[in-house]
Amino acid sequence: MKLRKMDDRANVDMILTAVIAGVMFAIAIPIIYSVLGGVNYNAVDLQLATGLGLNTTTSTVATNASNNVLTNLATFFTIGPIYLVVVAAVGIIAAILLLRGR
Repeated sequence: MKLRKMDDRANVDMILTAVIAGVMFAIAIPIIYSVLGGVNYNAVDLQLATGLGLNTTTSTVATNASNNVLTNLATFFTIGPIYLVVVAAVGIIAAILLLRGR
């Protein structure tokens, strides 16, 4: 009987985890893209090129890095909702199976 109570809590916790992750995604997406979009990469490129002794007219180190970060973030935020669905589905299916067994 005590094990069933723990199973109930685990199922609710899994669903709650999906909800929390969804809220985190909803908050993180606009913050991250606002911050990355607000950076002046031309100024950063100029400072890096000057500091490293590179050609200040052709060096795009920061721009290239930001493009790579944005590409990886886009992949992460594309795959993230799949994680939410899977975690919530596992919790819901486990809860249904637990209720069915009673």
